[in-house]
Amino acid sequence: MRSDAIDQWLSSYLELPVKLSFEGSVGDALRGTFEGVALEVGGVATAWLPLERIALRAARATLTPGLPAVLAVEEPVVSIAVGQRDLDRWQGRFQLPFRLSLAAKGVIVHTELAGVALSEFETGLEVVNGWFVLRPRRASILGIPSQLASWLRAYLPLPPISPEARLSGIDHAAGRLTLHFAISDFEEKVTPGMLQRLRKRLLPWMG
Repeated sequence: MRSDAIDQWLSSYLELPVKLSFEGSVGDALRGTFEGVALEVGGVATAWLPLERIALRAARATLTPGLPAVLAVEEPVVSIAVGQRDLDRWQGRFQLPFRLSLAAKGVIVHTELAGVALSEFETGLEVVNGWFVLRPRRASILGIPSQLASWLRAYLPLPPISPEARLSGIDHAAGRLTLHFAISDFEEKVTPGMLQRLRKRLLPWMG
C-alpha cells in the first residue's frame, strides 16, 4: 500500500524526499502496525560517492503514539544503490590510474595508459574493517587472460559501514550496484532528524 499524501507529509516532516509503502490493511496501519514496510530515500549526497537511493525494509514496524512517537523496527535490512552516472562524475574529478564500471556480472576495473587499454579485472566485493574492497576474480592484461593480478585490490568509493551492519546481499545490474545490509532491531523517536540518525547507524561517516 502506498499513499502520495503520506509521502508528501513524511517528506515535509523529515525534510527529505521519501516514499513509504507497506503491506496489510488500513486498520492495521491505524493501529500503528505495519507489515512488510519499506522507506526509500532518493538522491542521497555523501562526502564520498553520491548514492542513487537508500531503502530501509523491515518485516514489521510498530508506531507507538507519544510526544515524540516511537518507531520500533523488526528484522531491518538497509539497501544502498550506486549508479554509473554518479560513479562516472566522481571518477571525473580525479586522475585515477583505473576506471570502474558497473556491469551485470560485477564491478569491472579498467586500467589504461595514454588511451591504450592495459588490463581489465572482474571483481568480487568484500567488506574489510567496514570498507568496501574489490578483489579481482578474473583478469586480462593486454587482452590476454592472466592470473598475475589476483593479489591486487581496489576500493569502492563509499563511506565505511558501521560494525553492526552485515553485508547480506549484492545485486549487480548494468549501470547499477545495490548492496543490502542486515542490522539489529531498533527503536527510534520520530523527529525531523530520524533519517539522519538511521544513516549514521549504517554509514557513520556519511556527509
